[in-house]
Amino acid sequence: MPEVLEIKQIEVEQQKKQESKIASWLVKIPSNVIKELDLADGSRIALTVNNGEVSGDVLPPLSPELKAVSKRILEKRRKIYEELKRFGD
Repeated sequence: MPEVLEIKQIEVEQQKKQESKIASWLVKIPSNVIKELDLADGSRIALTVNNGEVSGDVLPPLSPELKAVSKRILEKRRKIYEELKRFGD
């Protein structure tokens, strides 16, 4: 019998488009699964539902340089980011 893994959803980044019915989530991969699959620590899964079909991609953790750039952009554009979140992206 295959093992069933429960994956705790820690972040929900949802993108909805009326015409294509797309929804996406970024999910943290538990450490035991990361070890079992030999993935980089901090990897996540991007799950996307598009017109009733689910697909997923493993995303490696961000490099320190990319984290720094992302943080600078977020701080510089925080008002825009907050407004997008208010509208639901």
